[in-house]
Amino acid sequence: MWGALWLAWFWHGVHLSTATVDYQTASKRLEVMITLSADHLEEVLRRKSGREIELDRTAEAETWAREYVLERFDLRYGGGRKLPLKWVGWEIKGGSVNLYVEADWDGAGDLKLRNDLLLDWQRDQVNRVLPKRDGRGKPPQLMFWVGTRGEFQALGV
Repeated sequence: MWGALWLAWFWHGVHLSTATVDYQTASKRLEVMITLSADHLEEVLRRKSGREIELDRTAEAETWAREYVLERFDLRYGGGRKLPLKWVGWEIKGGSVNLYVEADWDGAGDLKLRNDLLLDWQRDQVNRVLPKRDGRGKPPQLMFWVGTRGEFQALGV
């Protein structure tokens, strides 16, 4: 029995989300797309609201998703000042949901990011962030997990 449980855990691996943060130099705007499992987002929103939720059928689901994202995905600059994020919208595609936010930023100073999405629910959650500038990758990528919860990492865009 223990062998079967270990094997199931081994093959399952981790829960992964991916975000791209693309700095557009011409418009001085950060464009962010976060891809999550639709099932995982529904479960987190269920726990917060105490209600059954289907992302594509519950009227308040997008409002709750926006609030959740803006609480847990945070950009700071210039010694810790919060960079206001604007909700652009979302797109549900099969088992995934793409969440879109943006922020105006002049590109001056260091930019830091905290990505605590789903870390309050899944202990094996990993949030990968891919920095870009004008659509081109700008390594290194950032990784967030339970051990980094609440921490900010430098986003070298």
